[in-house]
Amino acid sequence: MKKFSLLLMSVAVAVSAMAGVKSAGNAYRPLGKSAATIKAPSRVDIITEQPEGTVVTYSRGGEYLLSSLYGYEPAVQTGRVKVTYAPDGKTVYIEDPLCYGEGVGTWVEGELVDDGRYISVPLGQYVSYNEEYGYGLILAWGSTDVIEFEDEDGVFYWLDFIRDERAEVALYAIDAATGTITLEGTEGSVDNPYPYDCVATGLAGVWSDDGSVATIEWNTTWTVMGDAVPAVPANPEVTEFFDCGNEDGYTRLDFNINLVDVDGNMLNPDYLTYSIFTDNDQLFTFDYDTYGLNNGFEADMTEIPYGYSGFDFYLRRVYFYRTNAGDNPLFTWRIGMQLNYTVDGVTNKSDIVYLEVYPHTAVDELSAGKAVTDVRYYNMAGQQMAQPNGLTIQVTTYSDGSTSAVKVVK
Repeated sequence: MKKFSLLLMSVAVAVSAMAGVKSAGNAYRPLGKSAATIKAPSRVDIITEQPEGTVVTYSRGGEYLLSSLYGYEPAVQTGRVKVTYAPDGKTVYIEDPLCYGEGVGTWVEGELVDDGRYISVPLGQYVSYNEEYGYGLILAWGSTDVIEFEDEDGVFYWLDFIRDERAEVALYAIDAATGTITLEGTEGSVDNPYPYDCVATGLAGVWSDDGSVATIEWNTTWTVMGDAVPAVPANPEVTEFFDCGNEDGYTRLDFNINLVDVDGNMLNPDYLTYSIFTDNDQLFTFDYDTYGLNNGFEADMTEIPYGYSGFDFYLRRVYFYRTNAGDNPLFTWRIGMQLNYTVDGVTNKSDIVYLEVYPHTAVDELSAGKAVTDVRYYNMAGQQMAQPNGLTIQVTTYSDGSTSAVKVVK
């Protein structure tokens, strides 16, 4: 139960842009990492070890929709997917076929059909299973449908998911000439006017206990990655920080990593790691004593492999057993991320991209070699005050003549 309630809260921010589209009752649920990460016995047929065969890595493209109790979030698919072609020349295994589930590390089975021009993947296979809660995410096919309602609060929209019970397989077309694999029979767009950007037909992940939809993908195209060469990774996006205010491990950082270099060329994620920095470029260490047992690593880590899966590490999120509310804060004013791309012994790094969570105060300026010469306070009408009172503008003047202004609440 460690993160379940927090994850429910966290999705609200991510889908705030879709607040006018009401959910059909789906709840954000943790994907089943127990079987994939700590190797607990599974009560369902899930493949957690990489099958034997030739492994080809592809970059993801297309669009998807994430469903939760709080609404719906359409986005562009990013990341990577691995396909293993078995020695029998017929069987195919796909790791984390859904963009939403990347990082769980489970495989679904399919087969080459029509003289190897297509991959046929039977629906109903589990892509995750949560032992603690007794449910999993299974592959399904269907469409979303926007229904318009009007009540005393005005017009709102309800997004429904209609599962196609006749569909038995998902069919992927293989283009050997271009090195691409494309999911057949989908339609939809995230660029259509709101709220109809929610309408789509494609491959979905539905919860096994009640059949509600967690995600649906369309326009899915996987492009084979070439040989890795040294490159400078494009900057990551640091999107949100949440501090639970205690030491129970709910404090989290959300981010996005686009697998391209500064010139827009694809990166191979097998060579990509990320590091966390705080305040004045201080490198954060995930020490073994605190994080190792829960997350399966055996030494301190300052570079986390892309897609590393653990109890506290997710594809777009990491948790900390630290808070800013105690005597040993995680940071005082900002937290950030840097990407590291190492190929043939050459490491190139992105910029450190920071999220400034708290105002950069006079104390921070002093540490940078400036002295504070004057501090004045103003109310929202621009009138100077002797002391801050309520919402106040604090204007600080430094020894080099520079000034800074921040809002403070007293």
